[in-house]
Amino acid sequence: MIMMKIHPFSPERRTGHIFQVEGSFADVTFSAAHKLPRAHLGEHLGRGEVGEFVVIDVGSVAVFGRILRVGTPAGRAQDLVLESGRKVAVEGRIQLLSTLSLDGKVMRGIAKYPKVGDPVFAASSEAILAVIGSTPESSKAFLRLGRLSVDESIPVDVPLSRLFGRHLAVVGATGSGKSWTIGHLAESVAGLGGKMILIDATGEFRTLGHHARHLAFGSVKDEPPGTRAVGIPHHMMRETDRNAFLNPSAGSQLPKLREAVRTLRLVRAINDDSHREPLHDGLAVSGSLAKSGGSIATFQGAVQKYINAVEGTNSPYNFRALAEQVQLECIWPTGSRDQSSAFGGPNNNELGYVASLVSRINDLLQTPEIMNVIDPPDGVTNVIHEIESWLTDTSTHVLRISLKNLTFANHLREIVVNILGQTLLGWARQDKFRSSPVVVAVDEAHQFFDVTVGDEFANTHLNAFDAIAKEGRKYGLTVCVATQRPGDLPAGVLSQVGMTIVHRLADGRDRQRVEQAAAELDHSATKLLPGLVPGEAILMGVDFPVPVSVRIQKPITPPASDGPSYDTWKGA
Repeated sequence: MIMMKIHPFSPERRTGHIFQVEGSFADVTFSAAHKLPRAHLGEHLGRGEVGEFVVIDVGSVAVFGRILRVGTPAGRAQDLVLESGRKVAVEGRIQLLSTLSLDGKVMRGIAKYPKVGDPVFAASSEAILAVIGSTPESSKAFLRLGRLSVDESIPVDVPLSRLFGRHLAVVGATGSGKSWTIGHLAESVAGLGGKMILIDATGEFRTLGHHARHLAFGSVKDEPPGTRAVGIPHHMMRETDRNAFLNPSAGSQLPKLREAVRTLRLVRAINDDSHREPLHDGLAVSGSLAKSGGSIATFQGAVQKYINAVEGTNSPYNFRALAEQVQLECIWPTGSRDQSSAFGGPNNNELGYVASLVSRINDLLQTPEIMNVIDPPDGVTNVIHEIESWLTDTSTHVLRISLKNLTFANHLREIVVNILGQTLLGWARQDKFRSSPVVVAVDEAHQFFDVTVGDEFANTHLNAFDAIAKEGRKYGLTVCVATQRPGDLPAGVLSQVGMTIVHRLADGRDRQRVEQAAAELDHSATKLLPGLVPGEAILMGVDFPVPVSVRIQKPITPPASDGPSYDTWKGA
């Protein structure tokens, strides 16, 4: 990185001096602030304002800090304006953030603490840019996030390695500008030639238009022209996903469901084999397989022949035959170890145990909004194949996957997103993203992280994106977590994030979760959260030298996140 000589101690910027130091805080009296002009050399000049950056001359280096509080000396408020018009000096508290040397080098932490009497100066743009690493020389690849709130003449250009390298979180209450930020990030990734998958929970990012390739589950209604309808075949579900989808009881239904799936995989493998030998001795193969009275040896021989299909995690089978096959698995044991013996007859007791599971499966078969997703008809493609195609396409850089028209029934949304996460993590472990990193932005992320489905007797954890947060970074797969409810995220998720863009948060529990995940340096910055205006955010994290307040750059095509209009309501 090219170092530049900086001059942070210009006499025209002197605002006061230090009169007390306590840990990582210093108290200043703004004895000269009222004498300063509003601008100097075309730059905004702070004169003791909350959020303003300052530098303290401690000798060979400068201590960089932020003003957290201003006020009059204790007991002097009534003397603020005297008869002569002379003002009482205002005092303030500075949080000490980092150390800045005169050659432009920045060190997180305080190399030398201020002393009483050390002068304080309003920070110049070159000093601020040096500290926040927002100069073109600092990185070949950077993204312009916006401009500094306290001085909009200063751009905030964040190196991509800091922004996405250790995961990113974008949080904020409704109407605070969170979606605006995600839209700007997506457009910027497209402009930089990167790769981002945007999981759009509500459909508001359909405005990305030509900046993205668009896929939609369930329906393409209200989607941009050219949007492709996609599904995710049921056999892409792992057993945990299938259990969350069908919710079998652990004691009696789960073993029968598991065996029925294995049998239907065998049936599919046999029917797909042009050189198959038909099962005989009482084993009937059609859409399903009736074992009752059939030869165990014949069945086991077929299983061994097609063992890869039977045991394959994602081997295809006929879901529409599943209810029938579950019932066909309800047979009496033979009581014999002799493999030449036959399977037992139908077991009515077991049929009673699986009746509720069979009813749930049959209900699903009569639900088009579910079956069109997990058993896609002609014209609806496999979303996994679409993602594979997009990854090798150098002409498109953002892939938007809309969940707007995907039903909430049977936890299908959570399961679909979990399958996408499992698939991406599997590819990452095969080093598919190491040379070309991929960012997955998950909107409404609190709906998809560490989801537990079921009850105290049988439950399933859907945690694919939790695993990506823990290990995806080393493979070139990082996640951008976007949510208006950080308090609903698992405690460990934000702790895995290297950088956080925090918009206004009014709820105390949400602010507390952000504060718990923030570094010690960032705690004071979180006090500013309730006062942020829409589109303004605090950028902080372990991969950023100091927390800064930024006005996020407006996206070219803002997301469709406006609420309903009540203009049509009229009085009686």
